[in-house]
Amino acid sequence: MKIPQLEMKMEQETLSHPNHFGIDHYLFQDIYHLDGKKSKLNGLNFDGVSYSFSDIEKSVDYFAEVLSQKGVKKGDHVALLGFNSYNWLVAFYAIIKVGGVAVLLNYMARHETLVDLIQYTDCTFMCYGSYTAYRKNENELKNLIQECQFDESKMISIEDSSLNFKEILSKEEILPFTSPYTREEDSKRTSFIIFTTGTTAKPKAAMLSQYSMMNIIYLNFSVLDPVFPKKFMCLLPLFHCFGLLVVNAYMAFQRTVYLNSLTDKVKIYKDFVKNKCGDYASVSIIFDKLAKAPFWWLHRGRFVKHCIVGGGFTSEDEFDFLERKYGKGKFLNGYGQTECSPMISLCYPNCPKDKQRYTVGTPMKGIELQFMNPETKELLPPGQLGEILVKGYNVFNGYYKMEKELQPFDDNGYLHTGDLGYLDEDGYLVLNGRLKDIIIRKGENISPKEIEEKLVEIDIFNRARVLGFPSVDEGEFILACVELKKKPPHFDEDVYLDQLRKTLPAIKVPSHIIYMKYFPLTANGKIDEVKLREICLKKLVLFLDESLLVNKTKKLMEKKNIRCL
Repeated sequence: MKIPQLEMKMEQETLSHPNHFGIDHYLFQDIYHLDGKKSKLNGLNFDGVSYSFSDIEKSVDYFAEVLSQKGVKKGDHVALLGFNSYNWLVAFYAIIKVGGVAVLLNYMARHETLVDLIQYTDCTFMCYGSYTAYRKNENELKNLIQECQFDESKMISIEDSSLNFKEILSKEEILPFTSPYTREEDSKRTSFIIFTTGTTAKPKAAMLSQYSMMNIIYLNFSVLDPVFPKKFMCLLPLFHCFGLLVVNAYMAFQRTVYLNSLTDKVKIYKDFVKNKCGDYASVSIIFDKLAKAPFWWLHRGRFVKHCIVGGGFTSEDEFDFLERKYGKGKFLNGYGQTECSPMISLCYPNCPKDKQRYTVGTPMKGIELQFMNPETKELLPPGQLGEILVKGYNVFNGYYKMEKELQPFDDNGYLHTGDLGYLDEDGYLVLNGRLKDIIIRKGENISPKEIEEKLVEIDIFNRARVLGFPSVDEGEFILACVELKKKPPHFDEDVYLDQLRKTLPAIKVPSHIIYMKYFPLTANGKIDEVKLREICLKKLVLFLDESLLVNKTKKLMEKKNIRCL
């Protein structure tokens, strides 16, 4: 499979940048700045209230003027915190339009984490709506202002009670906001920062550009334009890169995007049924829960045309279950990471079923993939398993405040993803786990993914996660955590270990299997490995000497650059 080569160069603020790739669209304002009849089309619906593309543009101009009056200048970092909403999206566009950098914060983060991330990214302004810690503690916002040493005049509310755009648009004449930073040559600058999910390590601040995301949209989603339905619903947080991408993609092709605040499980289901959108984007666990809702049988998701899955499927059994519930050929799986804005590959609607099941699709147009032997550092020919390296317009500008030598780029401009995979004979990308997840037991490298696949083949197990823990005799021992479809009266791990011994070599059979009522998850629906390890440490006291285990585990985690407990 031949993929075009892209010349890479280094620039002052950015650590890795592609040259111009040859499309005319670069800026987010291209999405909502429409003329004639198109400007009157519904661009977004939130909580039953519709906004035309013209409404969105005027709202952005209004809020950009507010930010400008508050003193936001080019390069200022503006924290953006709040549940999904129309106001959140308007604030995001407006921050970028005035030349600022939007720092997107997880609305589920704890107070201490928010303080740490705001201070680390040098935010001098903050746009805030309602968020989890704020709902739980009435003094939360006051404490956040004090600890972050914010000037209260630089705190800007985007809550509906203080910023009702429908009312503003009906009463005021909104003048266009002109900005010298809304131009073609400005598109590659860092315009927003998204934190990596931090499932195994402290979140890093990934610097992203409009150029990267807009290239993904216009070069790769244009083929879907003829099959895009009129209505699309995003069931992903907007602070997550994939959620932001799909919202911008559907709006770019003048579809109506339906947003949900994601704060009420019942409302998620009600909006899912009420809006009857053709396409949906979410993580597999949300699609799973929707299909298990009490009244699913009444409609059976007949109105669903495509389900775009962020983060992939947990198992083939899950894929089969979802296809039975929603219908065959509706799930579009893909692969990416925040550092790639975030797409690297995608299964398109015409993708063969076996490719949907076993692969994560074909690489994005115009990017270059290579595969490297993690031990010898040599590039591998197509078809051989190695670390996935990416070069192209989708690659981010680097991590904020991280030294150049610690950035994930090599001397040839490739981004090292830390993921293992290969291209099959048809050019489809197959994933095979994380490089840092490799367990070294008695000197042998073991991939957790292979063991996880064997575990979920056992009928009683719904999901599985395999971890390595330090061992005096073996280097690392293997621990399997499993989530059961239905807990039996007595959970006997020996029964399931015996089953695994029939399908796995002895060295790959876990030392223990731990039953989990449910896995701890991040806001993005991924397993939170830090919390999972904490749970495992407490349970392992039953098997091992506690002090030895804790000390050795910390050393191992530091060695693998995993956040210490």
